[in-house]
Amino acid sequence: MATMKEHPFVVTTSIPHDRSTIQYDKTVKNRSPAVGKVYKINADGKAELPGDGEAFDGVILSVDDTHITAAYMFGGLRVPLANSATVARGDQLVAGLGPGSAKGYVKSGAVSDLADVGAAPTQAEHNAVRAAINTLKKSKGAVVDFDTTHALLAFPG
Repeated sequence: MATMKEHPFVVTTSIPHDRSTIQYDKTVKNRSPAVGKVYKINADGKAELPGDGEAFDGVILSVDDTHITAAYMFGGLRVPLANSATVARGDQLVAGLGPGSAKGYVKSGAVSDLADVGAAPTQAEHNAVRAAINTLKKSKGAVVDFDTTHALLAFPG
């Protein structure tokens, strides 16, 4: 498999972080374990690591005591895969959990069969299809390439 390469055409910005899921620590590599992970903007307008199955807004490039520098989803970005995540070309992704149930990873948000909700014979099947549709609405990008630890996503902007 060829080496995955990010496209240089990404938009970056500085966003305050929640100081909870994203922490600055000058003693660790990259000054935060959140660097390279995905983030979302919460209701307070701050960056945080998204929970399992949540939508995400970009990738963290650096962290300081109060802000992150982040890449928005535009162009192509490498994102870390959640534990045991399997992806395929064309999949859309949502947030997932990585090692030690850590936030900031991604997994497939693709739904293999969006059967007619009304045709689901039981309430449980109906609810499962509805949940799958809701997950798909949160997903981002399209997988262009992947290896065992990361996926390269193309984003429409």
